[in-house]
Amino acid sequence: MNKTEYLNRLSNELGHMPYGDVKDIIQSIEEHFDEGLGEGRSEEEIAESLGDPKELAMEFKDGVKFNQIMKKRKRLKDYTGPDGRGRIFVIVFNAFVGIELWLVLLAAIVAAFMFLAGDAGIIGVIVASMILGKITEFLVPFIFLVLTLICVAVFLVVLLFLGIKYYIKGLKSYIRWNKNVWNYGLGED
Repeated sequence: MNKTEYLNRLSNELGHMPYGDVKDIIQSIEEHFDEGLGEGRSEEEIAESLGDPKELAMEFKDGVKFNQIMKKRKRLKDYTGPDGRGRIFVIVFNAFVGIELWLVLLAAIVAAFMFLAGDAGIIGVIVASMILGKITEFLVPFIFLVLTLICVAVFLVVLLFLGIKYYIKGLKSYIRWNKNVWNYGLGED
């Protein structure tokens, strides 16, 4: 595929991105083609080194910059195979630290759910008792207790929402990091 074909396909794949971003990306790719041609490479070789325009567009849509993409492609091109040290590190790290940490965080989220359920049960019992007229002597302290428990419940709901959200984000990043170390090793010596 030549330069014009490549740029047209890439432009089509970038589709819904803002016009200014697409213009900057196309300009960067044109400069890359010009540098490659100046080094004596053909348009086809340069297009092949950039990879599939659809995959390149996906990386740009994910917010990756051109220089980062080219470094990654160079690393993959120079890649000789998995590093045994990286695989051993992933296994040992997960066995002694990683899995336990994520289980403790999950247990904290489950405990907060249990506390929230208990809080809701207590509120229900107290409110039902007040409605049925069973609590008359200590009505004011029970009202304050219910209000306090409602505030705690609201706080826990917000805390659980954020906890679950960031637990999932962190777990995804952790899995991605594990895959990267497993596949590419620990990096340079």
